Amino acid sequence: MVRSVGKILRLIGRYIRNTMKKFTKFVVRCFSTPPRLQALRNRDLGGTGASIRAYALHLAADKSTTFAQNIDNFIACTRDSRETNPQVVMRNMRQFMSGMKNYLVKHGEREFEKEVEKERVKLKSTEFLNLDAILESVMHKLVVRPLKEHLYQLFVEEYTRTGAIQLLADNIQYARTKPMHELGVRARIAPPSEEALETICHLLTKLQEVDSPLDKLESLLACIGTIFNSVKSANQRCVALGADDFLPLFVWVLVQSGMLAAEIEADYMWGLLHPSLLSGEGGYYLTTLSSAVHVLKNFRLCSEEQSKTLGPGASLDWKVASLTEFRSVLKIVVPDEMHGSIITKTLPVRPNMTTRDVCKIIAHKVRITNPQDYGLFKLVDGEETLLADGECPQDIKGNVAQAGKHCMFAYKRIDAKIAWPRTSSPH
Repeated sequence: MVRSVGKILRLIGRYIRNTMKKFTKFVVRCFSTPPRLQALRNRDLGGTGASIRAYALHLAADKSTTFAQNIDNFIACTRDSRETNPQVVMRNMRQFMSGMKNYLVKHGEREFEKEVEKERVKLKSTEFLNLDAILESVMHKLVVRPLKEHLYQLFVEEYTRTGAIQLLADNIQYARTKPMHELGVRARIAPPSEEALETICHLLTKLQEVDSPLDKLESLLACIGTIFNSVKSANQRCVALGADDFLPLFVWVLVQSGMLAAEIEADYMWGLLHPSLLSGEGGYYLTTLSSAVHVLKNFRLCSEEQSKTLGPGASLDWKVASLTEFRSVLKIVVPDEMHGSIITKTLPVRPNMTTRDVCKIIAHKVRITNPQDYGLFKLVDGEETLLADGECPQDIKGNVAQAGKHCMFAYKRIDAKIAWPRTSSPH
């Protein structure tokens, strides 16, 4: 049993130090990231906005500037504060970083506005300066980096107090004794090769080593890409990996990597990433990480409960103890108005996810370009009810089930008039 914060920190640190050191940075560069993230990385290496970034860092180094003084005061106050909830600390950090970016853009300081103007005159008619993105990287260096150790300490203390770290560690150890099919990986899905798994573990190690939440997200997406590529190559044919197939496979990957800090890393990214990066690919696969952690933390309990029901030695039947029972995926039907058919999508979801966030994920999944015209509806006996943004679909589904009825969710145009079948969920 891990009984102290010190032991947990050493355990996580030992894992990070010992995993796949022989791999070079070249391996990471072999896997591309989404264009928006790649553009942000290119900014750090030079190019458009580099001089603006450099000048902002120069302002921070000059302790006579208001910009530098505000940053130093915030860091000192955060370290000295009695606030121990990491979620609150991250919320304060996120608000402060956004506020300091607004300060520079709206008011400037010293020659900041002139520096922006120098870059602006260089732009072609088809280019623009994304000042928000440029300064985001600056704030990661000036605020996140010096507070990372403090924030991690709060995470470890909080998750040790709640037992979350120990629960994840115990379930990883338990899951390692189980074959893949008991983790829900179907026989038709070939796991990543040994070489690919080695690369994946390296990427997960890199994710834990870097300071910037953006760099962490890049490593996560590279890891996801490696899994998809390996599965596609191993099967020698096109294998569609929906959330109900990919999520168990990702749980298996976390088990093989022994990533005890997975929940901390997921929450770190959720709390510190700019909201614009939590939509599209970034938000979808970060949700997948959080969902996989939730499944894994409940794996042993679910497995043992089913063994009591079905008898000793019974395998975990994911048709019975499905991912929906873990509240880690949500099945949503989407009407194809052109063909008059219904498409079913399985989405990874975080515990207690709101309707607003679920709609963002499904809009990305089905490539909706006008999401403001769509909504999430509850379907019970063919009757639909529009859900409010702040409602939790998982809770609603559970409440309807307790009443002895079947509940489905539909994502459709709010104005679309549809007569739904009164049958159970589509296959």
